[in-house]
Amino acid sequence: DWGKLLAEARDAKGPTHTRALAVTARHADGDRKAAAREALAERLCRMTPATLRAMLTADDAELRRAAALACAMKDDKDHIPDLIAALTDADDAVTRAAKAGLKSLTGKDLGPVAVPTAEQKSAAAAAWKDWLAKEKK
Repeated sequence: DWGKLLAEARDAKGPTHTRALAVTARHADGDRKAAAREALAERLCRMTPATLRAMLTADDAELRRAAALACAMKDDKDHIPDLIAALTDADDAVTRAAKAGLKSLTGKDLGPVAVPTAEQKSAAAAAWKDWLAKEKK
């Protein structure tokens, strides 16, 4: 049963299960891909802030994407700078997840657009940094 296997991998201890979910998310299609991605993000919600920050810079784009979503799911505004940095990721799925996380945590939408160029990603990250600096005053 696909759902049962995903739940077991999501809830089990150890990095092997994290990697297994990332690989599954990378290679699955359709509903299975979506379910694997959801399970991976839910798994990462249990991670410490330091672990999430490390995963936001992992080699695996699926891990970076899931880490960005987990930052938002934890509802921890301390992750806003991490998500701003993730906006400039080379993988558009990571950028979209970071933007979604920022929107969720702040209620703002400062970009980037859905399929951004590298320049648009950088401009959006700069706008978010400016916003954050004003918020901290």
